[in-house]
Amino acid sequence: MNTFTLDRHPAAPAAAASTAPLLGLRGVAHSFGGLQVLRDVNLQVPAGRISGLIGPNGSGKTTCFNIVSGFLRPRAGQVMFDGRDIAAHSVQQRSRAGLVRTFQTPQVFEQMTVLENLMVGCYKATRTGVLQAMLNTPAARAERDAMRASAEATCRRFGLEALRDARAGSLPAGQRRVLELARACIGAPRLLLLDEPSSGLNSEEIELLRAWILTLNREGLTILLVSHDMGLMTSCDQVHVLYFGEIISSGTMAAVQADPRVCEAYLGV
Repeated sequence: MNTFTLDRHPAAPAAAASTAPLLGLRGVAHSFGGLQVLRDVNLQVPAGRISGLIGPNGSGKTTCFNIVSGFLRPRAGQVMFDGRDIAAHSVQQRSRAGLVRTFQTPQVFEQMTVLENLMVGCYKATRTGVLQAMLNTPAARAERDAMRASAEATCRRFGLEALRDARAGSLPAGQRRVLELARACIGAPRLLLLDEPSSGLNSEEIELLRAWILTLNREGLTILLVSHDMGLMTSCDQVHVLYFGEIISSGTMAAVQADPRVCEAYLGV
């Protein structure tokens, strides 16, 4: 009997971190009408590492993220994930393959409880169909029980157990962000895309977020992070700088900060 399992996409152990790319963009270009937003973007996200994407407003970061996550298809180029071109794959296909993302504004189901929100994160890995669920077959019941168990375990892991029955809409910004992060991780993704995760958070909440990012990465999760918070970006092993749709510098945070092109284009020096 096929039932839901939390480890459908098990994260690699932290020791597996290497320079081998899990994600790669090759010659990616995109435009909206006559406006060229991305031009021949090439970057790699090594497996088991934290990579960052920075750049001034309007540099193309959101478009790049939307292309990686499947909300947009590039006009040209390849989106390589684990050695396969997924440029034509849907958001759902990428999610099932282990590529998930969060958004600048936490996307939670406000009228549902914390536990119910976490159970939603399990549905991409379900095997039983609508008819089986309607008939409440033994397979559907077993899968539903497994989903609840996974959601409860995730609640405990992320320190949300005391809030499990609270409506998500009642949570403050920091707890909403942790809930979104927990829901993204419930299916054991291989690559997590974090879009401005510190937006709307205070310094204490940002530090908690940073601790979670580092913990998840130590457990083997590959992360691609977009943020204007330079303190948060120090968590990255490597950083790519996007400017007017082009990658102008890549390397450690210290290296890109010392790059004259970045100083001129991004830091305004």
